[in-house]
Amino acid sequence: MQIHQVKTRLSNTYVVADGDKLFVADVAIGCDGYVLRHIEQELGYDVHDIHLVVCTHDDPDHMGGVLRLAQSCRAISAIPYASKRTHLKLLRNPLGGVVRTATMFGEMFRPRAFDMYLSKERSARYQHVTNHLLDEEGRRDYAPRRVRLMDGAHLPGLPDWKVVHTPGHSWDSVCFYHESSGSLITGDTLLGSGTRRELVHPAIFDSLTQRRNTMRKLRELNLSNVYPGHGSIISGENLLEHL
Repeated sequence: MQIHQVKTRLSNTYVVADGDKLFVADVAIGCDGYVLRHIEQELGYDVHDIHLVVCTHDDPDHMGGVLRLAQSCRAISAIPYASKRTHLKLLRNPLGGVVRTATMFGEMFRPRAFDMYLSKERSARYQHVTNHLLDEEGRRDYAPRRVRLMDGAHLPGLPDWKVVHTPGHSWDSVCFYHESSGSLITGDTLLGSGTRRELVHPAIFDSLTQRRNTMRKLRELNLSNVYPGHGSIISGENLLEHL
């Protein structure tokens, strides 16, 4: 099993080769063409071998390109059970929208927000790449099979990968756990600080209480490698001890 990080302008995408199957986790809006090119030219995989495209939550920088990539590869499209279901989020976390807006507003004025979303240098580094596969006949009209991911379930066709519901950043957030390798793809549940060489909490969240409960849940896992939605991959022992 191999996990490849693809850094895009907005977030990290992960391409996972597990046996004879490929799946892709998190594709930002407008980044599906860039990810496809990287898979073909840098990783050397046939994009038509992609079995599944998933996301960790429904923010545009993680879910926005999932359907287009699935259409391109004629793959299954899978999203968390509560994604794009506002009524479920309100039922489980009525004040979530208020807290999330407040934390997002505070994050907007930090220098790293400018570097990520408004920097011309970053835009030039991760230039827009056209999704050439969608220009082929019938691709845009293809309707991928869509799956909702439940807590504790396995990814479709990938029995070694488990879905773990991890609310805190958002109610619908999930992680993908590969027990035998101790690997966890986290989306925005955890971020990777390259300068500190450790995992950090996201600055934007909708519930501090749920975030704490999620950390208790994740500490029960045997983790060796964490693949965050933003920042560096973090490996080692006792990865969550300081959080």
